[in-house]
Amino acid sequence: MIRRHALAVLVAAALACAGPRAKAPQAPPAAPAAAAVVPAGPDRAKLPERGPAPELELPAQRHFALANGLKVRLVEYRRLPVVAVNLVVEAGAGRDPAKLPGLASFTAAMLTEGTKTRSAIQLSDETNFLGASLRASAGPDAAAVTGGTLAKHLPKFLELFADVTMNPAFPKADFARVQDQRLVMLLQQRDQPQPIASKAFVPVFWGKMPYGHYLLGDEAAVKATRPRDLAAFHARHYRPENAELIVVGDVAEAELRPLLEATLGKWRRGSAPGPLAPRPPAAPHRALLIEKPAAPQSYVLVGMPGVERSSPDYVAASVAFQVLGGGSSSRLFRNLREEKGYTYGVYAMGEARKLAGASLVAGSVKADVTGAALKEIVRELARLREEPVPAQELSDAKDALVLGLPADFATAGGIAGRVAELALHGLPDDYWNGYADAVREVDAEAVQRAARRYLDPAKMTVVMVADPAVVRPQLADVPLGPIEERPAPARAPAPSPGRAVGQR
Repeated sequence: MIRRHALAVLVAAALACAGPRAKAPQAPPAAPAAAAVVPAGPDRAKLPERGPAPELELPAQRHFALANGLKVRLVEYRRLPVVAVNLVVEAGAGRDPAKLPGLASFTAAMLTEGTKTRSAIQLSDETNFLGASLRASAGPDAAAVTGGTLAKHLPKFLELFADVTMNPAFPKADFARVQDQRLVMLLQQRDQPQPIASKAFVPVFWGKMPYGHYLLGDEAAVKATRPRDLAAFHARHYRPENAELIVVGDVAEAELRPLLEATLGKWRRGSAPGPLAPRPPAAPHRALLIEKPAAPQSYVLVGMPGVERSSPDYVAASVAFQVLGGGSSSRLFRNLREEKGYTYGVYAMGEARKLAGASLVAGSVKADVTGAALKEIVRELARLREEPVPAQELSDAKDALVLGLPADFATAGGIAGRVAELALHGLPDDYWNGYADAVREVDAEAVQRAARRYLDPAKMTVVMVADPAVVRPQLADVPLGPIEERPAPARAPAPSPGRAVGQR
C-alpha cells in the first residue's frame, strides 16, 4: 500500500513539470437526452378504479324425466360445442354400513374400473378416443359420475357413461389393485398431520351421525371389503329413482331425450332406501392432543356445530366465515400471520352438509406458540360474536364472495357442478341468480347472529397434532375443556424387498 502511494506522487510531479500538450480533438456535443415517453393509456401509478361487479345470469333449467323415473335437468349452454354430464346419486359416505366404513367411496372408485362388457383398459381407450373425460367419486352426502365430451360425440359418450353407471363388474384383479392403492394411501397418512387430525376429529365431533367416520374408511375395513360388498352397495343405492342427471352444454332437449332413453333409460328401477334423518352432531367441548414428537409445527383443527346447506342462514354464515378466515385479508390471517407471525396460514370455513354442518378453523402454527395461537382464535371468535363488523370490512368480505362467483360458471362442467348442488340440497332453480343479491343484503347484524349461532367457543372440539412436551404446558389457561392425549399412529411398515408400493 505504501509503495503504490510513492509511485503515484512521482507520476503526479512528472505531469506537473511537463510542457503544454497538443489539444486533443473535442468530441461532438452529446445529443440532448430524449424526453421520457409516456405510454398512452391509463395512469399506471394509480390503482385502477373498481368496475361494477359482473352479473351472473344462469340459463334456465329444463326439467323432464325418463320413462324409468330418472330426473333430468338440462341447461342449454351454447358458448362452445361441448356437453358436461353430472349424475348425482344418493350414495355418499353417510350410507356406509357400520362394519365397512369407506364402502361408498370404494364403490364409486371402482365404477370406471371395468363393466360387464368392457375392461378398465377398454373404457380408458374408448374415452380417450373421444377426447372425453369420465370419473366417479363419493362425498359425505352423495356419489357422482361426471364427465364431458364434444357435442358431436355425445351419443357414444352417453353409451359409456351409462355402462359405468349401470353395469360395473368390480373385476377381481382391478379390485385388488384399487384396494392396494387405498391401503397404501391410508398407511402414508399415518405420518401426515392433516389426515391424522381429520381421522381423530370426525368420530368425536359427529358422534353417531352417519358422518361419524372417515370418508376412505380405515385399514381394517378396506382389507375386509370384498367385490361382493361393492356389488351389493351398488345394487341397493345406484337406482334411477335415487339419482338426478344434470346435462349442460350444446344440446337441445329434443336431441337429448332419445339419446338418454336409449342409454340411461335402460337403468332398472328398484327400491332405493329412504332419506337419512337429520341429527345434530355430538360436538363435545373437549380437545385431543395427538403425539407427533419433535414436530416444529402443531396442526390445529377446531370444529363447532355449523350450518346445513339448505338453511336460510347459509349466506350470512358464509359472509361470517369470509370475515373470520376466508383469505389473506381475513381476521385470523392478519392476526396470526401478519401481526403475530405464528403461522404461514390459518383459515375458517363452513362445511355445510345435507343433514348438518360444521364450522371449521384449521392451520399449522409454530409449536412454541400453539397455546397463544388458540387463545387468539378464541378471541377472534368472541369478537365476531360480540362486535358488529365495520362497514368497510363487511363490504370487502361480500365482494370477495360475489366477485369470484362468475368464475364458477365459466365452463359447462362448472355449471353442471353448481346445478348438481341445487339438485342434491333441494334448492330452487334461480338460487344462483339471486345469490349475489342475497350476499349484498347481508348486514352486520346478520353476520353477528350467524356468528353467535355457528361460531361458539363453548362448543369447540379441538384436535392438535403436536409435540405434547412442548404444547402441553401452553394449554393450562386455554378454554378447551377436557384434554385427552393420544400416542402417535404407528408408522407404516417398510415395503417388503422386491415389492413396489401399490403393487400386489
